[in-house]
Amino acid sequence: MSEHEETSIDSDEGPRGLGGGLRLETGDFGTIAVRNGLLKREELEKCLKIQMDFEAKGRRLTLEQVIDEEELMTSLEIKAVRKARERFLREKARTEGIKITGYEILSTLGEGGLGIVYKARQISMNRLVALKVLHGHWVTDDEFRKRFILEARIVGKLSHQNLIQVYDVGKENGYYYFAMEYVPGRTVDELIEDTGPLSVPECVNIIIQMVRAIRYYKEFEIVHRDIKPSNIIVTRQSIAKLGDFGFVKSKLDKELGYEGMVLGTPDYISPEQAMGDENLDWRSDIYSLGATFYNMTTGVPPFEGSGSTVMLKHVKEQIASPKLINPRLSDDVCYLIEKMMAKRPEDRYPTLELLFEDLELLRAGRSTRAPRLEVGKSSIFRAFKIEQARLASITEDKRRAEEELKKIKNRTEFLTKLLFILGAISTVLLFLLILALFDVI
Repeated sequence: MSEHEETSIDSDEGPRGLGGGLRLETGDFGTIAVRNGLLKREELEKCLKIQMDFEAKGRRLTLEQVIDEEELMTSLEIKAVRKARERFLREKARTEGIKITGYEILSTLGEGGLGIVYKARQISMNRLVALKVLHGHWVTDDEFRKRFILEARIVGKLSHQNLIQVYDVGKENGYYYFAMEYVPGRTVDELIEDTGPLSVPECVNIIIQMVRAIRYYKEFEIVHRDIKPSNIIVTRQSIAKLGDFGFVKSKLDKELGYEGMVLGTPDYISPEQAMGDENLDWRSDIYSLGATFYNMTTGVPPFEGSGSTVMLKHVKEQIASPKLINPRLSDDVCYLIEKMMAKRPEDRYPTLELLFEDLELLRAGRSTRAPRLEVGKSSIFRAFKIEQARLASITEDKRRAEEELKKIKNRTEFLTKLLFILGAISTVLLFLLILALFDVI
């Protein structure tokens, strides 16, 4: 899970020591200011001593008042630190009541329909984790409790670079929880909110990684059913990871009584999913990924309106071309998105391999020769591959010919030297034979 920060000031680190034997608890104004480089430790120590001197004289000043009087921070910096401290106190009040053996809860990362996700430290492994805890009001609800445990059970069996890994699942003090990989990064939703539409190379890189994830869990007969920008986290190394399997479709749906239920997020839901189709497959996730691709390239979801209105539009209406919103997009990018978002599953990509091929074409910039290249046709990619193979074959033949010429040259040089040596030996032997004949005479 990613950590969403409200400001650029951090406030969630543990206690730290300061010079002169002073020690402040996490969330103190001075600790936050020092952590973020707004105040030097020596300056903080000085201000704390000034504060104690004033207290001895019967005058009580807050630390931020002393810092302000000493003009060590600007008013904007003081305001930012104050805001970070308020956030810390809110988080502290929110997490104080939750105690799970083996975990130290640090802060809140996010909240979904089923539960709250906390940033925590797994004490035994000394590692940061994202700890998902089922909402208290769902604990007594058999349906949601089962779905929460189902998510943990299913994702716990999966292990892939582009999926968030689950480490542990359990129940304690009335809380149902599971611990998963903590991913420091930003969700695609946050990236779009910060910068607007993402560049096509960035989009294609993320989409390719999501297709890899779909190809992996497809083998387990799983459909995610909730692929969307806020469920994709991108690390600083540009690795994209898919999380939140709360609406996952598996072979256990019939057992849990979920057949026919409409689950998912309206903005990215496939037409068949919106209609409650019980026979969803990986192509439903491709539609949702296409809708995510649409949002990434345009900055807005494919349709607008209330939840029910948007779901109906996914079923009935054709999407507006992404190019109408972002004119810089090529026809090839638009066509690929439209194909991923075809209303009928059979009109989408028939295999993930063909989708991979077309995405690779876009990434390689090889599909811009025609005004409207049919990127859904695998023949284009195959022709490209054949040409690559032909060039590689020519290069290999040339390399082999050069190696053969080198071998012939080496053999020729060796034979020349050998003949020279043999000639010299023959000359010496002939000379010795002549001397021997003279001695006989």
